[in-house]
Amino acid sequence: MYSLAAHRFMFLTILLAFVSRSKAANAPSILMQDICKETAKSHGSYDDCVSALELDPTADSADINKLAKISLQLVISNTADTRNYIKKLLKNATPESQETLNTCLSSYVAATASFKSALSELGEDPLSANYDSLVAGDDVQACEDEMARNKAQIPGILTRNNYGKLYSAIAFVVTNHLPQIS
Repeated sequence: MYSLAAHRFMFLTILLAFVSRSKAANAPSILMQDICKETAKSHGSYDDCVSALELDPTADSADINKLAKISLQLVISNTADTRNYIKKLLKNATPESQETLNTCLSSYVAATASFKSALSELGEDPLSANYDSLVAGDDVQACEDEMARNKAQIPGILTRNNYGKLYSAIAFVVTNHLPQIS
């Protein structure tokens, strides 16, 4: 009859077919793929972008307007959480790290405000929403620049900055694709 090798081959072929079908069924939408390919050119990776957007289960079926709202809500949540994290760190900060943390706190307060402004502008002024998304990303970068300047090693901030820059890049790319209102 069939050899053990033939059974293994048949089993692996069926398993591979099953896995590839399940991955295809879970592939991100064409819109998400396009946004994440463009985002990956400037920041992060394609997979990080997809993973970030998939934090909202409705992202895969979203149109460009809904995806803009989702991306801005994600980055607002991220920057507000980072702002609160920095506030907690400041309570027990050493004198050496206080200046860096205060700069980062100011940067994240400004970033959160800019992203909130972008969210409120989506329906009426997409160009301003796009600009505010870009400026807010600069605020996140300012925190990272301050850490580098002071050679600060503050646990958790660098990782949070990386996520902040990724979410900012996604928001910028998505809002850049919004139809302009005449």
